[in-house]
Amino acid sequence: MSDVQVNNSPSTGTPTPVETGGGGSGAAWAVVVVVLLAIVAWFVFGSGTIGGDGDKDININAKVETPAATPAPAPAPATPPTKTP
Repeated sequence: MSDVQVNNSPSTGTPTPVETGGGGSGAAWAVVVVVLLAIVAWFVFGSGTIGGDGDKDININAKVETPAATPAPAPAPATPPTKTP
């Protein structure tokens, strides 16, 4: 029967890339997402203006046509009609 030898890389004192952790990439993505959300919020809520006071005079001159006057419905009778046999 043949012998099987499993040879893990010997520890030389310097960590391999797998042993470094790699936790910085998650933090970098979190910073990127926060910055992108801040940019979107600036455009949505600040209208993308720089140094503006936000006071805008908008005059649209809207004309609203009223419908023709309709007659009021007849008032309901005060007493219900009586039945005749």
